[in-house]
Parts: sequence; C-alpha cells; structure tokens
Amino acid sequence: MNKRIYKFAKNVVRLVLLGLFFILVTFYFDKEYMINAIEQMLDHPFILFSVLGIYFLSFLLKGMAWKVYLNEHVRLSSCLIGLFYSLLFNHLFPLKVGDGLRVMVMNQREKQISVARSFHSVFVLRVMDILFLMFLAGIGLLYFPLPLKLPGLYSIGLAGCSVLIGVLLLWYFASDFLSRQLSMLKRALSGRRGLMVITLVFMSWILEGAILYGVSIIMLEPLSMGKAIWINSVTIIGQLFQFAPGGLGTYESVMSYTLLSAGIPLGIGLSMAILSHGLKFIFSFIAGGIVIAVSPVSIKNVKQWSRMKG
Repeated sequence: MNKRIYKFAKNVVRLVLLGLFFILVTFYFDKEYMINAIEQMLDHPFILFSVLGIYFLSFLLKGMAWKVYLNEHVRLSSCLIGLFYSLLFNHLFPLKVGDGLRVMVMNQREKQISVARSFHSVFVLRVMDILFLMFLAGIGLLYFPLPLKLPGLYSIGLAGCSVLIGVLLLWYFASDFLSRQLSMLKRALSGRRGLMVITLVFMSWILEGAILYGVSIIMLEPLSMGKAIWINSVTIIGQLFQFAPGGLGTYESVMSYTLLSAGIPLGIGLSMAILSHGLKFIFSFIAGGIVIAVSPVSIKNVKQWSRMKG
C-alpha cells in the first residue's frame, strides 16, 4: 500500500472529525448546562471514585493479559507501569507515541524480554484491542440503529469518515506485515493461555464502559451498561485517528454522535463526552505521575522511545 495515500486518507479523517467537533461546540455547547453537570459530578464522589476504580481494574486486566501473553515470569507491576506510561504520553502528545514507551519500559524493567519480543507483544495486543472493539461496536449496531435525522453537514462528514475508516482498515489488514504478526498471534494464543489472554482483554473493554455509565447516572441521563459499553467501543475506535493530545475533539465528535444514536440529544451528549473524557485525562495524569515517581526514566530515553510510536 502506498504510504502517502494511507497518510493522506488518515489525515483527512482526522481533520473531518476535528471539524465536526468545532461544529458541535459552536452550535450545541451549553455553558450553563456544563457547569451544572460538573457541580453534579462533585456532588457524587462515591459514584465518581467507583467508576474510576472500575476504570483502573480495566487496566489491571490489560496488564494481566500482557503478563500472561509474554509468559516469561514478567512482573505484573512492569506491565502496569508500561501501560500507564503509554496512557500518560498519549494524553500529552498530539499523536500516539505511548506504545514506544510501553515497549522500552518493559525491556528496561525485564531484561529477559528483548525489544523485539516486547514490540511484538504490544503490537499483537493492540490488534486484539481493535478486533474486540470492532466486535463490540458491531454487536451494538444490531440493537442501536443510527438515527436518520441529523444536521446535513454533520451526516455527510460522518458518512465520509465511515467510508474512509473502512478503506483504511481494509488496507491495513491486507498488509504482509500484519499477516505475519497474525500468524504469530495464532500460535501464541492457542490453548488455555490464549483463552485467558482473550478473556482478560475482552473483559477490560467491558469494564472501560464504566466511565460513561457513571457520567450518565450523575447527569440524570442514564444509559444501560450495554449502551455505555457500545458507545465507548465506537468512540475508542475513532481514536485510531487521534490528532490532538488524548484524542481531544475526535473523542467528543464520535461519542456525541453515538450518544445521539442511543437517544441522547447532541447538546447533552457533547457535555457527557467532555466530562467522560475529562475523567480519563485526570486518571491518566494521576496514574502517570505515580509510575514516574515509582519507576522514573530519563528525558533522553523518553524522547528516543517516543519516536517508536504505534
């Protein structure tokens, strides 16, 4: 596949999603409603800490899956530190650079794991993430059909993004490199160990829906847990086209539209998206700060490893 075409198409999707975010903010953002929503959140600390705790559990499961996949007497703490470094830097920089850090933190903390082995494990688990998210999003479409009445420009933009995403995924999955990695994945995930990894990764994405679920309860726009999981899955798929730190803009665009599919008006959905994304930012900074204190790395290494972006 021509890399220029791939990059051009990906950047088009990024710009469209960012443009849709500005349209949403211009026409649907309600400042007073947002302030009231924040006040409501602060009035429900138990729900807030509960959903953040469940969000942490989702990363704990991801860390356990990585440990089981490597199968090299790797410490769970090393897996979590690598994950939280990745999470922090993906929320600090415009493009996804965290995977390079994740690879090298594992290699630094677990000398028996080579860079190649660490890279392969991160790559494979990323592929699994995408496949499970696509599965959850696909299942949801059977129950939550997309609404037919949308602002014209918004509908055209989303339809265009959907087509481009489909083309990009087809190109991506057709590459020889991915075929080799999937072959290695098939061998590594055979037997009981493979079933355990698959279960842990799948459950981690189920638990991640807790953030949106908690926000919906606090804002008195309750979603079922199934809807929250589906909306979160569709939104995270949209983060493949992250253009700003933490996917700002793209996250809100995709989630607002998907919430509309679940019956939440765009104005309210935008506020819910901003708040749920804000909680994820706060979590990433807290978790990242802790791992930096526990297992610091030099600025020189961070710059070098960040260039290995996923």
